[in-house]
Amino acid sequence: MSEIAVGLLLHEKEHPAPAGHPENSSRLRLIEAALRDGLKRCTYEPLAPSSHGLEPIVRVHWDTYVQSVQEACQTGDGYLEPDTFVTSGSFQAASAVVDASLSGVDTIMGAGPNSVFVLGRPPGHHALAHRAMGFCIFNNVAIAAQYALDHYGLTRVAIVDFDVHHGNGTQTIFYDRDDVLFCSTHRAMFFPWSGYPEERGAGKGKGFTINRPLMAGDGDREILGAFTDSFIPALDKFAPELLIVSAGVDGHLLDPLGGLSVTNSAYREIGQTLRSTADTHCQGKILSVLEGGYDPQGNLESITSYLEGLALS
Repeated sequence: MSEIAVGLLLHEKEHPAPAGHPENSSRLRLIEAALRDGLKRCTYEPLAPSSHGLEPIVRVHWDTYVQSVQEACQTGDGYLEPDTFVTSGSFQAASAVVDASLSGVDTIMGAGPNSVFVLGRPPGHHALAHRAMGFCIFNNVAIAAQYALDHYGLTRVAIVDFDVHHGNGTQTIFYDRDDVLFCSTHRAMFFPWSGYPEERGAGKGKGFTINRPLMAGDGDREILGAFTDSFIPALDKFAPELLIVSAGVDGHLLDPLGGLSVTNSAYREIGQTLRSTADTHCQGKILSVLEGGYDPQGNLESITSYLEGLALS
């Protein structure tokens, strides 16, 4: 195997969680330390994000919603909806993950490296155009996909989401469009209670949404089967110019919320599979953005394995 450099974007903005909330800073502590120390098996290149302002965010989210988030954060600690908290620093924290994601697109479409991983919080794939949901304030991958289409003249961007929870926000944002292919594997009959196989898109977007739900307790065979049987054939047909990944690792067998039994081996194979697909269709251009994952040790193991899959070809 040969090594391929993976760019890393880490952000450290304040977004302290209420006591007992699973989406807290401890979930990233072990993997942040490991990445800063340097992982032994792969080559990683730290990158510095730059500011992109609010324009890319309001291309996806309603400007009235963005304003309401700003105002909520100015008033101090509170909730945008029952699961999604904010503090005085949460607008800056959520914007920083967006900036890191967009800087990842700039890096990939520019001088490289062609593969970038964004490690930050809060996550984003449940956020709808008009409201927060499920710990998510801004939809990082959706904003990155729209930015790539707007700023780099792309016509085909694919998003693959392997978080244990369905990326309902991302799906809804692109549901009636044919310039973004959305593929999601997730636990069935589970929050946010969407992502059924019959949800395939609408209008000219019909057929550009693919959902492969898993059952509670499913593991490596089932999640890898979603890629082999559904996602890779669809990606090969679509031939994306950029691949974006909602890399949620709460399907890991150690995760306290997910209820699946995915192992490190499967996350490594997913990384290899996605990297190979990106190599085939878009010169290896692949942006991965962390979503869920709520066990610090499980996150360390699964993210490290996924990164090894991306970096070793």
